[in-house]
Amino acid sequence: MKKFLLLCAVTAFCLACRPSDKGYDIYVYNSKGENAQQFDAMCRAYTAETGVRVKAFSIGSGQDHMETLRAEMNSRNRPVIFSIQGIKELIEWKEGGFVQDLSVVSAGPFADLAAAIPPSLALTTDGKTSYGVPYNVEGYGYIADRDMLAALFGAENVEKIIAAVKSASYAEWEALVKAIDGWIKRPSAARVTLSGSAYTFLPVREGAAVNLNGVFAVMGAEKWTYGDHFINIALNAVFSSSNDAFTASEEKIRAAHPAFVDYARALDLKTSYLAGKNGPASRGQDFVSSSNFGYDQTVQIFTGGKAVFFKQGNWAYGNIAAENRAMADRLVFFPVKMPFAAADIVRGDGMTVEKLNSSIPVFVPNYYAVNALSTEEEKQLAYDFLVWLHTSAAGQKYVVEEFAFIPYNADPALTVVPNSLGNSIIGYLKDGLILAAPYHGAPASWSGDVVGLKLMESYLVKSPWTEDDYQAIADYAVTEWIKLR
Repeated sequence: MKKFLLLCAVTAFCLACRPSDKGYDIYVYNSKGENAQQFDAMCRAYTAETGVRVKAFSIGSGQDHMETLRAEMNSRNRPVIFSIQGIKELIEWKEGGFVQDLSVVSAGPFADLAAAIPPSLALTTDGKTSYGVPYNVEGYGYIADRDMLAALFGAENVEKIIAAVKSASYAEWEALVKAIDGWIKRPSAARVTLSGSAYTFLPVREGAAVNLNGVFAVMGAEKWTYGDHFINIALNAVFSSSNDAFTASEEKIRAAHPAFVDYARALDLKTSYLAGKNGPASRGQDFVSSSNFGYDQTVQIFTGGKAVFFKQGNWAYGNIAAENRAMADRLVFFPVKMPFAAADIVRGDGMTVEKLNSSIPVFVPNYYAVNALSTEEEKQLAYDFLVWLHTSAAGQKYVVEEFAFIPYNADPALTVVPNSLGNSIIGYLKDGLILAAPYHGAPASWSGDVVGLKLMESYLVKSPWTEDDYQAIADYAVTEWIKLR
């Protein structure tokens, strides 16, 4: 490590002496706007430790990072390290010659770091090349508050309920949703079966359930939540990875039709039992309005105890904590279940209905890429920075404690992160109950801007849905993917 720090300090000194000195040695572009302050502090800490001057740039929260990054890449001083969000963005930077193949780095600590990235987490189009180092891993599912479960079933049954819901079949899940809806309308000591065991509701409304008015808090105005992330569950019945989806034949895409029907049925269930700000909600124009069911409004519905389940990822922890600090420490993830039949699962790798419906997606949302157009000296500085971030005690402290990330190379048996949702994901990692993000390998606009928009405009504004609607949604998903290939 001493040799490493000395090398960085010497390199920085030499760069600083150049007449054309820019005032920094390495420029890092970060597309995670929610950790901008912490990222800047981390870069300052790196400079203090190594002498290498880092210019850090983070986008604003909710800002289109690709638009900003394109402008930076066309500027005189391009980033040496920049962000890529999966294969669908990799293509543009690869075709433009901007992204370095990290698999060709043959020696030194960075070569070891790059070689150790698990194949399932690698940013690759062929399984051989490697174009990025993961920021972290993230996961998503239905978020629930343990106190809400206690208000429904009794505090002594919470852990049993959590285990039972995780492993429950789709039929049991559907029955639970309808039973909770019945309890909201008229509390009683009704019974529901989960994973083969019966559980009894408390007969009175009290505690965390006093404001409960619906089963689900849903961001009707945010098409990525039911486009990208919800449809990703269905894609896991067909594709084992984003690369598998990226290279899919037309025949394989058509084979996804039954899974898309399952997706439509599950989405119908979820959006039929909606919580609202002032009472139960329903599908319609109000539901897709950003002023009523946008991101912030739906977080408030959930944190106000008006819904039992909220489909989001661990990235929502900060938003939840800002609204309800106590609740944020009590959260747990449940799988997003769909009515899959064995015949709908065509991956060919032994995936089962039971495992699909007991697992949550855990994947890499962003990668650090190295600019292929940088000088060899700049690339080496980038490699040194990434090694420090992912292997040093100081770097990992920022990743885990300040960014609240789950390190992509974390040992699930040893890692604890400072938030309930992160630790819930680590539990799924320990159990091996994780799914991939094949939607990252679909055409860039397909899941959110095409399928998601169609759902928003044609289906989430009407009720009820019919069997013909399920088939039409699946037909549209297949047809549009083939068109966009």
